[in-house]
Amino acid sequence: MDTLNASTRLLAPRLVGRVWGGDRLRALAPDAAPSGPIGEAWFGDADEQPGGVLVKLLDVQDRLSVQVHPDDDLAKVMHGADAIGKHEAWVVLEAAPGAELLLGRAPSATGADVTSALISGADITPLLARHAVRRGDVFDVPTGCLHALMPGLFIWEVQQRSDRTYRVADWGRNDPSRPLHATEAIRATDAGHQATRTAAINWGRPGEQSLVASPHFSARAVVGPWTGSIAVGPHGATATATGAIVAGGLRLGALTTAHLAAGEIALEVSAGAALLIAEGH
Repeated sequence: MDTLNASTRLLAPRLVGRVWGGDRLRALAPDAAPSGPIGEAWFGDADEQPGGVLVKLLDVQDRLSVQVHPDDDLAKVMHGADAIGKHEAWVVLEAAPGAELLLGRAPSATGADVTSALISGADITPLLARHAVRRGDVFDVPTGCLHALMPGLFIWEVQQRSDRTYRVADWGRNDPSRPLHATEAIRATDAGHQATRTAAINWGRPGEQSLVASPHFSARAVVGPWTGSIAVGPHGATATATGAIVAGGLRLGALTTAHLAAGEIALEVSAGAALLIAEGH
């Protein structure tokens, strides 16, 4: 049950089993955890309502599928008038030595190369850019951008409240519960899209830092040691602590996620910790 406070309330996670997941998220809700590897902890729902956000924690122990997400216009064409797209962004909470991810077209490839591979079913992975990853890196993942998270990553993700995902390749898993979506992916993919790390948390600069600003959501970090107050927009926010934090009088531990009410919220962020805050637009 959610714990209530005048300005904050704890959010209970929904744990989701994934073939690429691990076991570290199980501790967030041990009595409600599925069997097998757990890949995701959801804080919110994919209810396809514009204006909100869905926040997740991702425990990436094996490769995710190579995938792409539709924008709002294509989602409506493909799935009905109430459907929305899935723009997302990642903040790297932990990265194993040598960890990387795939995001966007490689500089050595052309958009025509990508389109040809999608149509023919050829291996798309050599055509995608590999990005070395470290703790605090931030990646914007717009709709139409091919991507895949790779092993050794622990990710905080903010996204539109949609679960529209088109798999392009799944590393030969051949799992009937994880079908590929070749036709949909061809329509959704921006073959020329090249992506980069858009920001990184500066752990040596206490206070507020903007991480992502998009038409659908924004994300920021409040890095400790820091004491003060922050402004939260009229729709409230979803915030995850990476360490000991007091938000609106409510104590948050590492990986605790809470809803922050609109208005001014008093914060105490301990040294080495950060509060990651997502707001929908």
